[in-house]
Formats: sequence, structure tokens, C-alpha cells
Amino acid sequence: MSNLDIGKSLEENKQRTQHKPEPTPVVIADQTSTKSVLILVGVVLGFLLLFIGGFATYNHFTGAQVVNVDELHKDNLKGDLNEEEGYVYNGFSIVKADGLWWTEVVRLGGLLKVPLRYGPKELENVSFTGNLLPLFNAGDSIHIAIYPSIANKYYSLAISELSFNMAKGIARSPIGSCTKNDSACDNRTIINCDHTQNKPVLELSYGGDAGVEMRGTCIKLTGQDLEIVRSVDRLLYQWYGVME
Repeated sequence: MSNLDIGKSLEENKQRTQHKPEPTPVVIADQTSTKSVLILVGVVLGFLLLFIGGFATYNHFTGAQVVNVDELHKDNLKGDLNEEEGYVYNGFSIVKADGLWWTEVVRLGGLLKVPLRYGPKELENVSFTGNLLPLFNAGDSIHIAIYPSIANKYYSLAISELSFNMAKGIARSPIGSCTKNDSACDNRTIINCDHTQNKPVLELSYGGDAGVEMRGTCIKLTGQDLEIVRSVDRLLYQWYGVME
């Protein structure tokens, strides 16, 4: 797994520290809804770029949580929380607040507070296979390849969670792309794990169980409904050095 050195500084993270799918059928969008999803994704991606290196801004938006989460981390490290409230995982304090699991990692010269939907213990059974080429780590951006025909709230959540963490914690810009030609994909790069053009790609494939597959210069994330979110969180914990 050492080739997942996307942030080029995972080692510094070592300094610190249920799965209940809600079946919602995938919606094959019409042209209008597909364009709406891509516009939303574009807005999200653009907004996320404001957070690159902007820890003060990020903490401003999460300020209501900061004191509470900090206290929870202190209690957790003292062993005062039950496992539903918090635990220590590979040296990282993991605590739950307002329905999210929080940890802290050292990133880009600062301490980053990371909220994700799932804790690492809930993700240990997510399939994680394959290897990446060094070329995956080249450059300052990564293509986020989505399926333009899918309009699904969990799929959108997975895209947002992945892109947001890339921008604020990994310092690589997400590029919204499509896996195939579609009328809603005008001026978007058409790219996927089968045709990467030797560029770094993250493909979000909707359907099946949660899984992360590394393939050359591409990482393919799979899953239906909340399973796709589980795949994203599993990869993010890997990037942050919390999971191996």
C-alpha cells in the first residue's frame, strides 16, 4: 500500500493520532437532471478549491464542533469513552460527534480535523486491492470520473466527500470528468480506469459492494448507495495514514 503516497507526506501522520445500507434504487437521469448533477458537482469542486491550504477557513466553518471534538479526543485518549463514542485506531483518536467520526492528522504543515461518515472499524471489511504506478502521484490534480447517467444522493455525497478531502487535506485539485460521452459532459474530459490517458484518475462506479481497486494510474471506487460512501472513506483513511 506504500504506493498510495498521493499527498507525499503520509509518514508525518504517524505522529498522532454500521454499516446499514438504506436501499434506494439508482435513478437513471434524464438529460436535464444529469446536467443538474454535473452543475452541482462543478460548483462543489470549485468551492472546494478555496480550501486548499486554508485550514483557518475550514476551522471557521466547523467552529461549532471544535471545542466539543477536542474535549472528546481528550476523554478518548484517557479511556473515558465507550466504543460507540470513540476509540484509538493505529495511534489515532477517533471520536463521534453529530453523526460523524472525527480524527486529527498532520497535513500540509498543520493539524487537520477530519470528519467522515464512517469510522475505520466499520470499514475493515471493504475490499482494497491492486497497486498503483508512480505516475499516479505526478502533478497537482486528479480527475474525478463520474457516470453522467447516475443521479443519486449517495453518489453525490461520495463525490463531495472525496473531492472536499482532496482539496483541503491532500493538496491535489479535483478535476470533474465523465466516464463516457454524454450531452451533459460538454467540455469535460472523458476518462476512466480502462482509458486513463496516463493521467491520475479516481473513478466512482455505482453498484455492488464497497470496494477499492488500484489499477495503474487509476483508483476505482465501487458501491451502491451508502456502499460507495464507505469505499470513499476507506480510501481517505488510507491517504491520511489511519488505515494500512
